[in-house]
Amino acid sequence: MILSHRHRLIVLHCRKAAGSSICVSLARLLGPADLQISAIVETLGEGIPLTRRVLREAWRHNPVSLTLAAGLGTRMAGRAVARAIDHAYRPLLGRKPPHAPAARLAAAFPRAWCDYRKLAVVRNPWDKTVSDYFWRIQRLRRPPSFAAYVQALAAGQDLGGVVPLAFHDNWPMLTINDEVVADRVVRFETLQADLAAALQGLGVDWDGWLPRSKGGHRSAAAGGACGYRSHYTPELERLVGRLYRSEIEHFNYQF
Repeated sequence: MILSHRHRLIVLHCRKAAGSSICVSLARLLGPADLQISAIVETLGEGIPLTRRVLREAWRHNPVSLTLAAGLGTRMAGRAVARAIDHAYRPLLGRKPPHAPAARLAAAFPRAWCDYRKLAVVRNPWDKTVSDYFWRIQRLRRPPSFAAYVQALAAGQDLGGVVPLAFHDNWPMLTINDEVVADRVVRFETLQADLAAALQGLGVDWDGWLPRSKGGHRSAAAGGACGYRSHYTPELERLVGRLYRSEIEHFNYQF
């Protein structure tokens, strides 16, 4: 999530929809008073400095941790800043501040919410679910099958913490009372062109650079943009269709 006073823009960070890459890219364009909550480690990893506000608020929240991490390299320092910012904003934005529901953001930043434009990226939920599955199991010795993962998701079972029950659905991140609040909605499937057009329309001078901040975790067997279908049976297709019906219907996604 980014709150930019310089650009009068709020970037809503929907999960598994290139949100980290977008936040890293836009971090280069932020002003000193702008707030970045998402992709802090990845931003520093690209050699992009954090805003004065982010550093000040992280230091205020946990100066001891930041001091201890300062001499341990960029990644450890970035993790310390990310943890401090995350914990500082949990009382306002909930358990996952980078992926805060739109209603929590509106309540936390009422003036900016009313005055600033909002940008969000959406992704075909069947594709997003496959991507999320590979992200969640990447470090597991004995991961559940994709079928077990989807069935647990539909049943409200977390499989010992593997299934992100509390924040798997992007719909609350871009809607309030089932109404889409984003002024510009970009489709993941046509990300580069749509994002360039959206940012141009919002008056942001963007050069088109997008890092692959969290790419590479999906198995090569997924087969690229259309390969997600190979992971599905008719039953799993129906389960995911029911889970994300609102988003599928609103954006006219098809399996």
